[in-house]
Amino acid sequence: MKELLTPEALLTNLKDVRGLTRKVIEAFPEKDLFEFNIANLRPFSGMVEEFLRVMDYLFKERFQEQHTLFLEGAFPTTKAEVLALWDRATEILDREWQKVGDYTQPFTIYQMTFSFAQWILYFIENESHHRGQGYTYLRALGIEPPFFWGRESFNN
Repeated sequence: MKELLTPEALLTNLKDVRGLTRKVIEAFPEKDLFEFNIANLRPFSGMVEEFLRVMDYLFKERFQEQHTLFLEGAFPTTKAEVLALWDRATEILDREWQKVGDYTQPFTIYQMTFSFAQWILYFIENESHHRGQGYTYLRALGIEPPFFWGRESFNN
């Protein structure tokens, strides 16, 4: 089967999605990032924690003891700490991405087996879905969310 995305293009898409999510985190008022919800869904900080923990788990599975964990212990409790953690995870992703090698290698996580590339696509879809919830929260708070098409790679 012909490759649909090169590893470089896949990384660009992942980084674009993460960049948009970072903008959504920035748009939240401090308190609302951790407390605001609609219909008893998680606050946006809970979704951000999920993004980081799941991606951390994939890279740990891929690299075992060579992976530098994004997050150990409790999730941050301030917006500044969340953004710092987000940036730290991005630095680790950039560094470890170069070591992936075989993007077709299968991994089983949460009883689902996908290739590394398919897992990255899964994360992109999951993060995009939950970022949409963040957009809804921001609108409910009277805050204009960042443009969803504001991908960094589109500006180059």
